[in-house]
Amino acid sequence: MLSPGTGVSLGTLTLELPESAQPLGTRVLAGLVHMAEAAAASMQKTACGQPVALLGRLRGTGRGVSSSALFDALERDHPRELATPFEGSELVSGAVWIASELLGKRCETGVAKLRWAAGARDLPMHVHDHSDRLIIVRSGRGYFHVTDVPIESFTGTRVRSIPARERDVFLFSRGVVHTFSTEQEPMVLLSCQLPFLPFDDTRQYRLPKVRWVAQEHPTDANPRVACDPAWSVIGAQPRRKWWEGKAIPPLV
Repeated sequence: MLSPGTGVSLGTLTLELPESAQPLGTRVLAGLVHMAEAAAASMQKTACGQPVALLGRLRGTGRGVSSSALFDALERDHPRELATPFEGSELVSGAVWIASELLGKRCETGVAKLRWAAGARDLPMHVHDHSDRLIIVRSGRGYFHVTDVPIESFTGTRVRSIPARERDVFLFSRGVVHTFSTEQEPMVLLSCQLPFLPFDDTRQYRLPKVRWVAQEHPTDANPRVACDPAWSVIGAQPRRKWWEGKAIPPLV
């Protein structure tokens, strides 16, 4: 049973671009979809069916690597006009890249671009019953609000507010009650939806009986600066034996 604060490993998840003659933006979409699908499959295996939300970080590992430049190519080659409202909020707008239409192959995943205006605190806690999510903070900053209480039992308590910053990655399974909000800055997200349901589909999201919005629950009650609890080993020398470098007296 996983619980908040538990460390998990999903293995290596890499945004790899397929070799093809397609435009760079199309290849970025293909790589993003593949990474999201691999992450969701690994999450499901790790959680053994338990609805769970995970926090990670997107990081380049070579000189000149820029995730921002890759996402710029996606938006340049396949521009999308954002539409408002999104899930009932006039401060949130969205558009979508449907993978099957752009990649020319059977695929149920879609990638949405979602923009939160500054001060967007009115999107209520909700749940996606029919799809998992991998969400990358493209730019800006805000909060991800999440609870470990099932939607049927949700009373507006036990909500954790997690800072969301550029290149943070939120991975969560269907059934997790959550929402996002912003304060002084806007925020743009790339939301990989597995599978994608049209925004106007009645199955897209569901609200709990108790309404919870960020504007009624300030998030700065306990401000602090701290390191993330998860650390990756990037270098380790073999441990020296106590006798190495020492003169060993001969046996008599």
